[in-house]
Amino acid sequence: MTNLALVRNSLAIAACIGGCSSNSEEPISDAITLACPVPGELPFHLMSHGFQSSTSSDLVVEASDIFGNPGGVQANVYLDDAATPASGAADYQGAKARTAPDQGLFSHGLAGENVSVWFYDGTAWNMLARGETDENGAYDLPTPGFVAPNAEPVYSILEADESCAIHYNYLMPAGSKVIVVDIDGTLTTADSELIMQVSDESYVPKMMTAANTMAQAWATKGYPIVYLTARPHVFDVETRAWLDMLEFPKGPLITELGGETADAYKTIWLQRMITDFGWTIFAAYGNATTDITAYANVAVPGDHTFIIGGLGGGSTVAIPNSDYTDHIATFIAAQPNAN
Repeated sequence: MTNLALVRNSLAIAACIGGCSSNSEEPISDAITLACPVPGELPFHLMSHGFQSSTSSDLVVEASDIFGNPGGVQANVYLDDAATPASGAADYQGAKARTAPDQGLFSHGLAGENVSVWFYDGTAWNMLARGETDENGAYDLPTPGFVAPNAEPVYSILEADESCAIHYNYLMPAGSKVIVVDIDGTLTTADSELIMQVSDESYVPKMMTAANTMAQAWATKGYPIVYLTARPHVFDVETRAWLDMLEFPKGPLITELGGETADAYKTIWLQRMITDFGWTIFAAYGNATTDITAYANVAVPGDHTFIIGGLGGGSTVAIPNSDYTDHIATFIAAQPNAN
């Protein structure tokens, strides 16, 4: 992009921050939320249309959550494994990609395409940032001075076809008591459920009995749920859609990006929660040896470490019969509300 183009782009974005469409036309829709990935008519006008260098096929997207402390240390899953979360707002990062009908969720990135980030503030749509995808289809868009309320959607729009993905903020103060939950084999019935979905994107992973009720019971008591999974980040949108469909509580979704082993990757993020964000891990759930190792690495108490499947017991608490029903009625019901 030329310097002149950059200047024009910056001026256009600056003009829109605070509430406006990207040009003077009247909005063609009065929607205040978008149904991603295919929202239909948008309630604002984009600055470009049509693919710049790609052809259309099935959409695959990534959209990272931002988590950390209000006005303090924040991060998203793109943070390097060796890095420490820093003070200040994290960028909205993600990727736009395509897949062929016979490739399941495997995809190739859309390079050189325009992406803009939008937020509805209760009265108007605001364009927060705009930029291009890199050679891998990734985008990195800072929004200085902007902080979305927790669990309120921030939309990244692929301007070529008006498709979208959703970012969320989950900023909780130091001292917050959180519940950390693995997904595969813990909320789903088996690790193989993701493999089924990868090979057939229409497949809906099966849920462990009362898994959503377990998470809802904690959320009702005021404990935020943090979803910490070794799933690759390329599957974050599909993961969020599954959690939403089965009415799991909203919460940070932390997916694997750096190539570490599952226990090492989870330990890194657990340490960040405790050391950098100042959160207290009140209870943790998993099903695998890697979960047990990661939770032990950061000293989650064994009597608050719950393992479903054949590995529970000993230094952890077993959830028997692949069913959370009794655990909800006994342990969770007996816990105090979060402060």
